Amino acid sequence: MAVYVDNMNAKADVPNGAKVVRGVWCHMTADTSEELLVMADKIGMRRSWVQYPGTWKEHFDVTLSKRKLAVSAGALEVSMRDGVIASRQRWEAAHPEASRGLIARLTIHDEAQILDPSTPT
Repeated sequence: MAVYVDNMNAKADVPNGAKVVRGVWCHMTADTSEELLVMADKIGMRRSWVQYPGTWKEHFDVTLSKRKLAVSAGALEVSMRDGVIASRQRWEAAHPEASRGLIARLTIHDEAQILDPSTPT
């Protein structure tokens, strides 16, 4: 079991209550929800910041400084593409009934856009 951080490196201004956090952002995922939440605790993130809880897209958006802390705490570095593929595979393995509907809805074009956002729509 493991926690992963990708290399998305997206520049963004993210609202956080009354302030805006400016930074370069990546994703943090894990093999299980519990592992993801434990790592979030270790690196000082609020559990309430989790994105898409309980789905194959469950993750935290992390700044480069939080990414570095996660790696120091044992997270594995992956490419954004490999992170998406691994997340889907973990979800499908854990939820075979639910994943059938996901696969049916996720067309080849949709997957191409997830793996390469520059793919034309």
